[in-house]
Amino acid sequence: MFLISNEQKKQLRQQWLDLIQGLAGSPVQAEQAWTLLDRHYSEPHRSYHNFSHIQALLQHADKMKAEIRDFAVVALAIWFHDIIYDTRASNNELKSAELAGEILSRLEIDVLVIPKVQQCILATARHEVPQFKNQAHDLPLFLDLDIAILGAVPDMYQQYSQAIRHEYRWVMAPMYRTGRVKVLKRFAEREQLFFTPGMASRLDTQARANLQWEIKKLTFF
Repeated sequence: MFLISNEQKKQLRQQWLDLIQGLAGSPVQAEQAWTLLDRHYSEPHRSYHNFSHIQALLQHADKMKAEIRDFAVVALAIWFHDIIYDTRASNNELKSAELAGEILSRLEIDVLVIPKVQQCILATARHEVPQFKNQAHDLPLFLDLDIAILGAVPDMYQQYSQAIRHEYRWVMAPMYRTGRVKVLKRFAEREQLFFTPGMASRLDTQARANLQWEIKKLTFF
């Protein structure tokens, strides 16, 4: 499954503190927020949507920094987009956005930044680019980063597939296969899987192959 070492968690903590310090946020509140982030992303039911996922997205974002117009918005959206993750619920994105707003307000982050972070989080509900007032410039790129795993090499994608199944281990196999195939087909049938040209050129072909592999696996078991 997708896990990180204690040393990697220490590095993540420092990345978080450096980010907040760079935004002139409250150091005391930053430490308290880290404790909250750690508690949520370390929940035992998370096999993929944990700190490993956050670490991967931060690494992708760092490599693409030159293409990101407002790095703070993207970084904060990465940190908070899955802070609430309950596989039995249907409003995780809304609750994550609400909690992000509360925490970022306590951190004294610029009030113009917070709604853009929340836009990014809310857009992960369907992974589409809705039209928000004063929309975050980097929302399409953020969404692409969040599904970069779809374009991973086959072995890693298969591990991802297994991790998602583990997160939904409470769902009976027939129901899981039906629901998962529906989600996969919604992505596979999109004319535009990735919104940004750079991500599309690098990942689209492999992502579509991975999606078809998993759909076939779940359909012809």
